[in-house]
Amino acid sequence: MIKGRWSLLSKNAALARSSHCSSISPSGLLVIYGGELTPRIPVDAGTGNDAAPAGSLHAVNLRPDNISWKWLLLNPSSPGDEALDHPAIPEPRVGATTVWHNDAVYMWGGRGGKEMTPFDTRQVGVWKASLNLGQGSHDLSGSVRWERVFATNEDEAPAPRSYHTAVVHGGKIYIHAGCPEAGRLSTLHAFDVQARVWTALAPAPEPGRGGTCLVATTLAGSDCALLLRYGAWFCGHELPTTAGTLDIYSIAENKWYTVQPGPDPTHGSPGPRSVHGFAPFQSRNPALADAVAILYHGERDASSLGHAGAGTFWNDVWLLMRTGRDGDILSGWAWRKVEIADGDEHVPEGRGWFAPASWLADGNTRVILFGGLLSSNARSDELWELQLE
Repeated sequence: MIKGRWSLLSKNAALARSSHCSSISPSGLLVIYGGELTPRIPVDAGTGNDAAPAGSLHAVNLRPDNISWKWLLLNPSSPGDEALDHPAIPEPRVGATTVWHNDAVYMWGGRGGKEMTPFDTRQVGVWKASLNLGQGSHDLSGSVRWERVFATNEDEAPAPRSYHTAVVHGGKIYIHAGCPEAGRLSTLHAFDVQARVWTALAPAPEPGRGGTCLVATTLAGSDCALLLRYGAWFCGHELPTTAGTLDIYSIAENKWYTVQPGPDPTHGSPGPRSVHGFAPFQSRNPALADAVAILYHGERDASSLGHAGAGTFWNDVWLLMRTGRDGDILSGWAWRKVEIADGDEHVPEGRGWFAPASWLADGNTRVILFGGLLSSNARSDELWELQLE
């Protein structure tokens, strides 16, 4: 039996949100950007009661030696450039994605403005956020400098969208699926950060979808790099249509496969879901040596009010395992459910509409759950950490 334990690290009412971005540095710095407290109204806009200015980030140190759990507000250090007639910071938004690459956060996509439509090609493109953190344990200040990273082939960039998914692997940022102004997408693009070049890759199996998740991984015992996809929503229902079905993209082959991992002997397979957590996983525990990814929470049934309401949510946790040490990417996959310690005070309420995040500490994955939409239609202000035993 695989056991897990959630720990509530902090609550901060000023940071409650959903549809936000989360990314974590290798040293354990969690960075939050954007999102909404009220449906379709981006937070951190610097207007009304919203004290955080546009372009600001929120950060907290996740290292075990941090006993205060105080958040940093990183204000933008580069205001709009009137001479160039465009802002030097991204506009407030929801449904964007961020990844951590080298020493910076990279953001792409999202929607905002009065009509809540996807941004134009300039605003939706790649933005780089370089962080300047305060000095000392009592310094809660800091800043972020934004830079719009233009590709050498901007005309080949992905179509503007929100509620897509993004991962970074091998120096490339992969952008997949999402919601354009109308419909859903199944496209996959890669952005080479150093060369600043977009490449259109093989689209995923239909239907197009929003609210899905990718995990980038390399199979143990080989150099086979993969992107794993689970879940999403399409036309009001959750995917996959058959519980547990996994889509796999081979980076070397530029080809998608679909597999049905073996079910947990007792609990079966994880149910269809969207806007959930799906993150890479590894452990020094020999019993978890075959674990590749971890799946948690997410929307179970969509609200009849659409984005204005809250549906029902999962509060479960699953490990995706793969046995074998060869390059056969179609075999050896299996689901195993994680048993969570009992007690309401030890378990986060089921939720969705958050950004998955995890990081490695001493060779063990620590899973992070921040914010999200609850069944009451309230936005959470909680920061949780999950460790497997």
